[in-house]
Formats: sequence, structure tokens, C-alpha cells
Amino acid sequence: MKRIGNVRKKFLTRERLMLITENLVRPSKQNEWTRAQRQRWQDFLSDYDGNINRIYYQLRYQVWQAGDFIVFERQEGRKLRVISESMPEDLIVDTLFTDCLMYVFWECKHIIPRDCYGSIPGKGQHELREKVIRSVHGRKNVMVYVGDTEKYYPTMRHDVLMDIFRRHIKDAWLLWLCQTMIGRIKGNLSVALGVPSSNPIGHIYHAEVDWKMLVGMKISGYKRFCDDKIMIHDDANYLHTAARVLRSETSRLLRQNIKPGWRVLNCTEQRFSFLGAAINSHGARMLAQNRRRAERRIRRRIRQGNATLALRTWSGIKGGMRNLAVGNLIGYWKEVYPDFFSLLQQARWQLDEARHRREWHRRMDRVLTAAVDHRSEINKIIYPDGLADAA
Repeated sequence: MKRIGNVRKKFLTRERLMLITENLVRPSKQNEWTRAQRQRWQDFLSDYDGNINRIYYQLRYQVWQAGDFIVFERQEGRKLRVISESMPEDLIVDTLFTDCLMYVFWECKHIIPRDCYGSIPGKGQHELREKVIRSVHGRKNVMVYVGDTEKYYPTMRHDVLMDIFRRHIKDAWLLWLCQTMIGRIKGNLSVALGVPSSNPIGHIYHAEVDWKMLVGMKISGYKRFCDDKIMIHDDANYLHTAARVLRSETSRLLRQNIKPGWRVLNCTEQRFSFLGAAINSHGARMLAQNRRRAERRIRRRIRQGNATLALRTWSGIKGGMRNLAVGNLIGYWKEVYPDFFSLLQQARWQLDEARHRREWHRRMDRVLTAAVDHRSEINKIIYPDGLADAA
């Protein structure tokens, strides 16, 4: 097995550290900063050149030491997640570490299957959800396995991760950086949630099991979104066998467990919950708690007068309007949540002022241009008085 070397020469430069910093402090990022984050970055940027040079030389001579995490809890639905936040210097180094991992495991080695989704460009939850809906739509007696890993990030073992890194990485500097970054959490367990490298590490950690299911068990309908796993097959007995293999391999290779709530069902007769939608072979609908959460979020955005964030809530995509996937906004939400258009029409009156700004026109023109199949429906919502008035 070929191992990848010369990573430090390619990635460790002052120019790359500056580009990473500029990306982290761009205006769209600053809009999401808290007061404490803004103060930390102001302190760092007050001596920008000096701090960049210090980080560069500390990394070059392998004497860099990470600071402690800023840990807080965040309620996400029924889950209480422990989120780790880094100081600016640690965040810059973690982003550099993420770039190195993406280069080795995605660009050079290609060990991450194309059926893995989550924090990969072009492979978010909407793309996976749409694929699952299309895979089961109209099929008779199709069987589906749905399950997820118990305590996904907190049970990742550092020794297993380092064994994976050593099998694929030759560069001694990158191996030192791998050991330093995952060693920020003391002990042999857990990967920090909330840092740039957490999701790539999760994909690398699970890649061997993914290939076991795709190639070894020949389950072409196997897909994974972070810790959520789904398998689609016509044979219920074979799917039960694959589920047993998945549990045993997850325990043997990764030292992790599948949650007891996994199940195999006939999606012609029953709906299954996956990534916020209730799906069967006849169609899909949005789960009630997700719908209520989206409604609360958009009402809060409307009260704040922020039209862009209100529409982004409906699209379900975190990012600027330039990243808005029109298929998700028009197709998915119309299919899964039929009241989308009527509620958006009610919200339009409060978004009217922002609509007349030049930036608003530029962004919405992209939506209108791309939404060819639904042009007349979207036009009635955004331009109820006719397109002539908007010209």
C-alpha cells in the first residue's frame, strides 16, 4: 500500500496560513460571530504578521502546542451536544490539518466511498435524502435498514485513528500533527465536535466498514451520513445478514456499537425516519418536530427583518444565498412540506423592503433563472404584481 509523503513541503507555507486566516475572518463568517469570538479574533489580528510567523515556525520545527478547548453545550432537538470551540491560532492549525487530510485521503488515496455524505462539498443531507427518496419511490416490497452509531464522536479511539494514519501517511511531520491534533482531548477516546477536522476524521475512521458493506457484502444501496446508516435491498433475509455483519464489523474494527433501535422494514407498508423526513415508497413528508423547528426559526428571522436568512431557513442549507440549491428549495420542500409556498407567500409582505435592494434582485434572479420547471409558481410568490414591476 502506497503511503503519501512530502505533505509538509506542499502545505506548510506562510501564504497558506494567511489564506486560511483570510477565509476564517471573511465578512460572511463574521456575521455569525459572538461577542467573545469577535474579541478573540481582534486580539489575534492586532499582531497579524507576528502571529502568523510564530505559528509557521512552531509548526515547522514541531514545537507547536494546542491550547484548551472552549467547551459549551447546545440543544439540538432532543439531543444535548457538547461543542468544542478553539482559539484563533488553534482554529488556523486545525484548518491546515483538515486540508492535509483532504489531500491525502480524498485527492491521493480516494479511500472515502462516494456513498458517504456529510461535510463534503456537494454531498450534504439534502442530496442524500433526495437519493433515498428516489431509490425507494414506486418500488414494491423494497426493504430498508436504518440505524446509527452510538456516541459517534465520543467513542472514536485515538489508537485506531493513528493506525489508519500510519497505513496511509509517510510524512513524519503530518503524523506528528495528527498525533498532536487528536491528542488535544486527553486519554484514548473522543474526537472534538465543532472543529473543522471532526467530520473528515469521522469519514476516515469509518471508511473500512463502508467498503466492507459496499464491496464485501455487495450492498449497492448502502449509504452513510456521518453516524446515520441506511441500506436498501429487495431481500429481507439478506438485509438482516448485512445488518449483523455491520454490527460485528463496527465492533471489531472501530470498537463502536450500533444503537439498539435499528430496524429492517418494508417501506411499501411502513414509513421510516431518515434525516428529518418520514419516507416510504409512495413519497415523503417532513417530520412534525422538524417542521415546527423550521417554523419557529423563520418567524424569528422575519421578526429580525433578515430576508436572506429567512429564505435560507426554508432551503435548509447553512451558507450564503450563492450556495442555495434551487432543487432543494423548490422541489424537495414542495414535495415533503406542501405548505411551504403558502407560508412563504405570507412572509413575503414582511420581506418586501429587502426585495427591492440591488443585492436581493441579483440573488433572486438566479433562483428564477434556475427554477425553470416552477417559474410561474415562484414568480407569483416573489413578484405578485408581475415581473414588469421588478424590471
